[in-house]
Amino acid sequence: MKLAMVATALLLTFSVARAIRYLKEGPVVDAEGRQYKSPPLRVEEKGLGEPATSAAVRVHCTDTSVMVVVKANLFKTGRLSSPGELFLGEALDPRCQAAAATNGEYVIMAELQDCGSTLTASKDSMIYSNKLVFSPTYGTPPVSRNAQQGLTSSAPTQHHTFALQLMTADDWLRERASKVFHLGETLHLQAYYAAPDSGQRRVFIDSCVATLSPDPGSVPRYYFIENHGCLVDTKQGGLNSQFQLRRMDHALRLKLEVFLFNGDSRNSIFITCQLKATSKTWGSGLINKACNYERSRWKNLDGNDDVCQCCDGTCSQVSESLTCGSVSVGPLTVYPRK
Repeated sequence: MKLAMVATALLLTFSVARAIRYLKEGPVVDAEGRQYKSPPLRVEEKGLGEPATSAAVRVHCTDTSVMVVVKANLFKTGRLSSPGELFLGEALDPRCQAAAATNGEYVIMAELQDCGSTLTASKDSMIYSNKLVFSPTYGTPPVSRNAQQGLTSSAPTQHHTFALQLMTADDWLRERASKVFHLGETLHLQAYYAAPDSGQRRVFIDSCVATLSPDPGSVPRYYFIENHGCLVDTKQGGLNSQFQLRRMDHALRLKLEVFLFNGDSRNSIFITCQLKATSKTWGSGLINKACNYERSRWKNLDGNDDVCQCCDGTCSQVSESLTCGSVSVGPLTVYPRK
């Protein structure tokens, strides 16, 4: 006889105030290469319903990542949960599963937009929401919590996939096999959203950062797309960098002029982008746009250039929940000009 398995979920919200990187704090560029001047990170620690030091669940948040710390005695019933039963996000992705830490605690580390997080932006902050899911292993008696403690029944979410593809030059028909480039060449990148509802979605690139290691928070780093879809690389010397006309709403193509970091001998580049898929009915907005810098002015790929005027300042707007994801490509090996 099978024992019923009951999954419960705790809603988490974590805000990142002033998380947008302003252009004036952006990349410093010269003729040889580019280097990003990074502002200090803001770190937020939050206990859910209790003081942070004693809470059963604690959230540590920076401007790029979130760490969720969970006590093994989460339900305070004497029954200790195991790390294999705790996930960030309803998809129960193994990459978003808890790992044992110390002192009877487990930890989950993730990028802000990973593990099914949803984003809501306001004038002063960006609020990410997700669920901490307890999914009992086989043979574990069902568990429940009082509604006053904030737990709700959970069900798997619809599967969705974001991808960042390195495409062949000019025809965009195939993924490029070689990841070796020379200065003066151009990368052909395609951001893609695949899901049963992809025909009703439009994909945008919120931000893209280039680094010398797989860690997008490492230094030096260079944000060539920022401020919710502003391709600033063109203003910083990447004259061939440009969003390309759409062929499909659920894909977005980008040409990026190859570069190296000035003053650093390493030539392996990693690119990490934050993507989102919105309803096609929304149209363009301050945080849903793909802006090129052409002839000393900003132009939106999808029309309504007015939404790009904030690219030289701060782009913010209250938004409904979005489907978001973090994707990367690399290492790309870059050599001097042929």
